Amino acid sequence: MDKFLIYHPVIIICGILFIMLAALNVCRRRIRLKSLRPSFNQNLLRIPGDSLLRRLDNLNEQINLYLVYVIILPLIIYSTLISYFYFQAKQPSLTVIWISSIICFTLIAYLIFNLFKSLSQRKRIRLGYEGGLAVGQELNQLMLHGYRVYHDFPADTFNIDHIVVGSKGVFAVETKTRLKNSARKSNQEATVTYDGRMLTYADATDFETIEQAEQQADWLSKWLAAGTGEPIAVRAIVTLPGWVVKRTSADGIPVVNPGQFASLFEHIKPRPLSETMLKCIKQQLEQKCRNMAPDSTTRLNGSE
Repeated sequence: MDKFLIYHPVIIICGILFIMLAALNVCRRRIRLKSLRPSFNQNLLRIPGDSLLRRLDNLNEQINLYLVYVIILPLIIYSTLISYFYFQAKQPSLTVIWISSIICFTLIAYLIFNLFKSLSQRKRIRLGYEGGLAVGQELNQLMLHGYRVYHDFPADTFNIDHIVVGSKGVFAVETKTRLKNSARKSNQEATVTYDGRMLTYADATDFETIEQAEQQADWLSKWLAAGTGEPIAVRAIVTLPGWVVKRTSADGIPVVNPGQFASLFEHIKPRPLSETMLKCIKQQLEQKCRNMAPDSTTRLNGSE
C-alpha cells in the first residue's frame, strides 16, 4: 500500500496520458472513416505528391507525440520525486535531485533534438509536396490538348513525379524543389544555369537531378516495353518550380520552369505512336496509378 501511495501520482499521470493518446487515435480513425466513406467504389487516381502528403501526415503525428512527451516527462519525474520524499518523510537528497535532473534534461534534450529534426524534415517534404502540386496543376492543363497526365507513379523502389502521354510521345517529368535565399538578396539567386549536363545554382551544382530523371525515364521505357511487347521511347524532363532556367547549351534533356510547359510541348520534336499503342500505354499506366481506395487511405498493390 505504501508503494502505491508513493507512485500513485505517476500512475495517474501515465494513465491520463495513455487515455488521451488512445482517445485521440480513436477520434482520428473515426473522423477519417466518416469523411472518406463515399457512395462509390471505384478506385481513384493518385494526386500530385500523394506519397509526400502521406509522409507529411505521419510526420505531423510524430511531431505531436514528441510535444506531448516533452510536456509530460518533467511532470512525471517531478511527481515521482515529490511522492517519494513526501511519503517516505525524508529530506530531499542533493545526489538524487542531481541524478534525476540529469536524466530529465538528457531525455528532454533527446526529444527536442528529434522534434527539431522532424520539423526540419517536414519543411523539406512540404516544399517538395507544394512543388509537385504546382507542377501537377500546370501539367493538367495539357489535357485540354489531348494529353493524359499521371501523377506520383509508383515504380519499384521510387516514384516518378509525373508522366505525360500524348501525340508527341511519352514523357517522365521529374520535379525538383529547392529553397531560395532571402528575397532581400539579388534576383540572380532565383536563376539556375543549365549546360546540358548539370544545374548550377548560386551556391551549388547539381549533377544528380539530371541523372535521376534519365534513369527514371529509362526504367519507365523498359516497364512499358515489357507490358506492350514493343520498344517505347520515354523522354525525361526536369522542372524547377520557382526558378528561372538559363540554358547555355542545346544539349541534354529539357529543363524548364513549370510555366514553360505549354511552349515546350508545342515545340518539342514528336515521336508519334499509333492510336492502338497509345491506348495500350494509357491502360497500363492507368491500372498502376488508379490504386487509391475511396473509403480509406490504403494503397493497393502495396505502394505508397
